[in-house]
Amino acid sequence: DGQFTNFILSRNPNKADRAANDRWIMPSFSSSGDGPFVNPTVGNFELRQSLKFRMAQVKATLAKGLTDRQSLANDMTQTHEMEYLRYGEGALLGRHVDEHHLELKRPNGSKLPLKPNASRRSITWLIYLNDEWDEADGGQLRLHERASEAIAHVGARRGNDLQVGWLRRTSDYGEQPVFLDPNRDGPENETCMLYTMDESGNERDLSRKPFANVALYLGGGDRLARRFMVDDPVDAERFHLIDAPKSLVSSSRLVKGPGPMGEDGGERIRDILPRAGTLVMFDSVSLPHEVLQTNRERFGVQGWFHEKIYTQSDMNTSTS
Repeated sequence: DGQFTNFILSRNPNKADRAANDRWIMPSFSSSGDGPFVNPTVGNFELRQSLKFRMAQVKATLAKGLTDRQSLANDMTQTHEMEYLRYGEGALLGRHVDEHHLELKRPNGSKLPLKPNASRRSITWLIYLNDEWDEADGGQLRLHERASEAIAHVGARRGNDLQVGWLRRTSDYGEQPVFLDPNRDGPENETCMLYTMDESGNERDLSRKPFANVALYLGGGDRLARRFMVDDPVDAERFHLIDAPKSLVSSSRLVKGPGPMGEDGGERIRDILPRAGTLVMFDSVSLPHEVLQTNRERFGVQGWFHEKIYTQSDMNTSTS
């Protein structure tokens, strides 16, 4: 009845392939205001409210149990997303992550003004609704996980320091997340620093001095980061971006997706069948994923729990 809208933000690169782009959502809100998911006159509103309450309980539990994610408990208007999802026969969705560091979204993104109560995606969740779904029906959620378990907490650190990469496990070192701090002391617009953590939570910078804020956004890719943002050759050999930023350079050329082991050989894939009642949850920043071709109509509910994006004033207050 016109309550679903085409999921145009993640279209298949083949614009002429209508089947691949047959993805539709019924959102809880958009830039223009509340969406049909929260409209009491649309469908079974009582059922949707019951689901909303249950997921709010899950969110509260995560806010208490996860490291450095207390702001998950915040309940500001139009932050935590929830929506019905429909994939038509032939639909698919390419590899991507659901959230990026501010510096990978816009040049000098951390220095630009924020809208009031700004937030970001923190935890992605999906609940599938189709009964009797088999392998031949396709539509699997494919997770591109790291082959080795990380030795430190992943996804996000203090303030707006989101994870942007990995130091791959070797015979001498464990798998380590790499975060981007955009607020180090340095010349104007040269205040970014990559750092990692060990199993005890100790931080270690990957270079002696900060680099230009626009460097990752404009250049993107492991080669540039290894050469200009990582000093130690051992670290550089291990370093890998979670996914190359959608930069001016990367968007100007067609890049073939990595194989099952990823670009750096440190990944493995896990496929999840979209069977009714299955709940999937994962970090929105650190886990690339895709949806394989769907061979019959598929339905689900998806959402994102949000965390606060901190202003410079917030961070100054927390350190004073």
